[in-house]
Amino acid sequence: MPLTSVLVRKLLRDVRWPLLVMSLLLFLFSLLWVRVAWRVTTELAPFFNVIGGLAGNTQQDMEDIVFQGVGKVSQAVLGGSDINFQRPTDFLAVELLHPVVVVLVFLWAVGKSSGAISGELGGGTMELLLSQPVPRGKLILAHLIVDAVTIPVLMLSIAAGTHLGLWTVGEFRVNQEVVKKVSEKAPKFAQEKVKELAESQKVLPVKPENQWKGLLNLAALTFAMSGVGLLISACGRNRWRTTGWAVLLVIGMFVLNVIAQLWDPLAPVRPLTLFFYYQPHRHWLDDLWTVDVGGLAVPAVPLLLAVGAAGYAAAWWVFRKRDLPAPL
Repeated sequence: MPLTSVLVRKLLRDVRWPLLVMSLLLFLFSLLWVRVAWRVTTELAPFFNVIGGLAGNTQQDMEDIVFQGVGKVSQAVLGGSDINFQRPTDFLAVELLHPVVVVLVFLWAVGKSSGAISGELGGGTMELLLSQPVPRGKLILAHLIVDAVTIPVLMLSIAAGTHLGLWTVGEFRVNQEVVKKVSEKAPKFAQEKVKELAESQKVLPVKPENQWKGLLNLAALTFAMSGVGLLISACGRNRWRTTGWAVLLVIGMFVLNVIAQLWDPLAPVRPLTLFFYYQPHRHWLDDLWTVDVGGLAVPAVPLLLAVGAAGYAAAWWVFRKRDLPAPL
């Protein structure tokens, strides 16, 4: 165990600055997203609700207009029809599906893991490291412990940004100035209708206490990508080549998952991608923890954790069996 702790400290020293930068970026984006959610749900959405209500359009009619054509791609990426963008909690949940968050955790997981072994081999440090009495399995275990430390730090950064943002913006109250402007410009016969629509959505409820459920799904996805990246790294010796293969694989799964949501003939292949099991908004908003795979309810978080664990186990098996080539 002392050898493992030494390896863990060494690995944590190696990633401390990237971890700090990534945590700060996730924190700041979460802080900004709360402000965006407040602006959209208290000013823009009520405005369009009133305009649509005067024209006799329902909320669904307005969403169909916004998300038609190429807008369907954005809707697919941001949770599809499960999300009601006029509810603050729904809008906050969209953050975990936003490409910025997904890309940041993807860069962290794949960037760290895909070069974990091949990078050490290519740089010659692996030969030096294993010249000491260090079992190869200890190195894999050390990377696993580092994941167990760093992934929760990233998740806590998101939660901290969200809660600080909610504290700074305060109550989600419909902007009466917007309502007043619409009311003044509306025909006299419609002014009472404007006031009625505005009164029906004066203060909007916000429920961030279940955010941890969505973050658990994000943590599981991060661990799954890390396990896949480590396996690819264990099979190679060049950091950039293994990183390239890992990036290509994960991005390919992401694109395939999005296209399959838009094109029904590809729908059966969605369960083959990691991102099919990444639905944090359903965990957060509806407390739904399973996804439907051919009529079978599959628990999403355990499956992603199992993929990550399988990646680590396979990396350990490959690394234990392979010969160490001379440094490049």
